[in-house]
Amino acid sequence: MRTLFIVLLLAVSAFGQTTPQQGPPPGNLTRQPDGHFSANSEPANPAAFEVHVVQPGETLSGIAGQVLNNSRLWPQLWETNEHVVNPHWIYPNDKILVRPITLITEATPPAPEPAPAPAVAAPAEPAQTAPVAPQAPAAVPPAQPVPQRPQTFLQLPPPRPVPEVKVSDLYCSGFIQVSAIPQDTKVIAKFNADGGALATESDYIYLSQGAEDGVTTGTMYQVVRPTRRINRSERGTADARNLGMHYLDVGQIQVVLTQPDFALGRVVSNCDAVEVGDLMVPVPRLTAPNLPRPRSFSPFMKATGDVKGSIVTTLNVLRNFGSTFKGTGKMAGVPVGELSPLNSGIGSQGMIVYVDIGDREGVKAGDLFIVYRSLGLDRQLYDLPAEAETLQGQRTAIGELVIVRPGERASTALVTYATDGLVAGDFVERR
Repeated sequence: MRTLFIVLLLAVSAFGQTTPQQGPPPGNLTRQPDGHFSANSEPANPAAFEVHVVQPGETLSGIAGQVLNNSRLWPQLWETNEHVVNPHWIYPNDKILVRPITLITEATPPAPEPAPAPAVAAPAEPAQTAPVAPQAPAAVPPAQPVPQRPQTFLQLPPPRPVPEVKVSDLYCSGFIQVSAIPQDTKVIAKFNADGGALATESDYIYLSQGAEDGVTTGTMYQVVRPTRRINRSERGTADARNLGMHYLDVGQIQVVLTQPDFALGRVVSNCDAVEVGDLMVPVPRLTAPNLPRPRSFSPFMKATGDVKGSIVTTLNVLRNFGSTFKGTGKMAGVPVGELSPLNSGIGSQGMIVYVDIGDREGVKAGDLFIVYRSLGLDRQLYDLPAEAETLQGQRTAIGELVIVRPGERASTALVTYATDGLVAGDFVERR
């Protein structure tokens, strides 16, 4: 056993560096350039290596376990760090070189594998006994190196802004019209055995006119439904207050079969269920306006004031009218008093409202309007200072509208922004 131990010591002395004893702490500590004290010097070229900064309590074997995944490889780590005098004594903030750094721009791509040489078929046995001179094998062209594509990163295009006015806002918004729509072409029944009265997308319906009335296969129609007549709230003559009849946009149908006195249509899209009695009009050509972005808004903003009007009602309220299934014919809300504007509905962002201005005032599709409301002082709950009178009648901006379907006396508008519920009587001015 003693002989084997002596042989091992000789082998270590001959083939490797012996590990020094730990011994007492070195006393010749020097101040390093970064300010910490250590018995070791700074590494010669730290920029070419990954550097581990020693933390209090760390040992070389512990660092080897972190960076080399094996604490027993600390001699390999010590061999890389020649500036460490004794592996037993490393100090906080000492720099330990871990492994060399290879820059991507300096890395050599792997050489392409050479193309395999084509197999040479064995020569067939000659028919004669005369010897045949062997042919030299065809030269194999050298493999062309595969060009290395430069490293690129995925670049996503900037997100496209979502349009503020959607197709459904145009073709499901309804309209107010002074002249009545003819009732010649209408829905007279649903195409099924049970005689149902409601039709949705992909259902078939009978139309009251056919080929003798000019209805042709493939024609598209807009299905509309009259609801009720809309009037201005202010006093005046009946004609001045009359804005026209409101019509709901129910959906669109396409004629698929014609007979002399009736036709069969298919519901292509619908905003509401198509009912017996709904009317047919040509499909209007509507275009979503491209609104400017961004747009500022504040409660005290000023409008141009060239076109003024007011909100008269909302689409959601008028959905309760005109149906084949008879209802009460009354709107929800309080019919009289200070809450009477609720009788015409409440508009919020993304909803459809109707305003009492149109072609006569020069209103066009895409025009923006600011909604204002006058301040009212309620003295019934508590006494107000006399200075509060300066606020009486002052108006505040509470929303924004965009005109989607202008009419002769009234227009359809989409609420693009609202800080409060918009009701009948709120003032609008073109932005």
